[in-house]
Amino acid sequence: MDIDILGCSGGVSGNPRNTGTTCFRLGEHILLDAGSGLSKLDLGEQRKITDVLLSHAHMDHISDLPGFLANLFDHIQAPVRVHALNETIEVLKDCIFNYQIWPDFTQVPSPEKPLLEFVVVEPWQSFKLYNYDITPFFVEHSVPTTGYAIKDAHSHLVFSADTTYSQALSDSLNRLGHIDTLIVECAFPDSKLDIAQTSKHMTPSLIQMMLDDLEEQPKKIWITHIKPAYEKQLRHDLRSKGEFHHWRVLP
Repeated sequence: MDIDILGCSGGVSGNPRNTGTTCFRLGEHILLDAGSGLSKLDLGEQRKITDVLLSHAHMDHISDLPGFLANLFDHIQAPVRVHALNETIEVLKDCIFNYQIWPDFTQVPSPEKPLLEFVVVEPWQSFKLYNYDITPFFVEHSVPTTGYAIKDAHSHLVFSADTTYSQALSDSLNRLGHIDTLIVECAFPDSKLDIAQTSKHMTPSLIQMMLDDLEEQPKKIWITHIKPAYEKQLRHDLRSKGEFHHWRVLP
């Protein structure tokens, strides 16, 4: 599967190795979330994007969406389709594309030829984009959030989005079956377990609890969304414990 890691941080830090917040590109035409990592794409690459899959409405996952859309005037023939839960779409309409924070690009430059089209996704209702079969699924976070399972002819990628450990998450991953690559967040170290559980994020031990629930282990585990304030400690913890050595910490 052709995936570019444009952004995978849980925040911004000024550290040159910080890639920006969550944004992955599938092939040339699809984005998975639209955080500040999106700014790595030049204008030509941005104009090839036709679809954006949003997991939820938190700023670190949508921050570059408004500016990206503003770059597309006179350069696209059809609106960019933003796929998201209905709750996420309503937040974007009410709080971002409301003519106060940013123009309503579902009506601009005209209702007949807008820059933006919202597409509601429903958990477990699969759809196809290009050569990908995409299945949204429930995860547990502080706001309505969906993960995405993405299959092509060769592999199965699962992005569990922002989430914490829950039986519902484990049940979802088991329902998805064989997973080649699981992208899972790890925002906090275990020393901040209370904060992680309150904000509904992951720590290494919570990830391990989730993995212990799985009927089949993913072939690869990619760790994303580390909070910059805890990055040094998390990277040390993940290196120092043998059970975590096979996890790849992005980038």
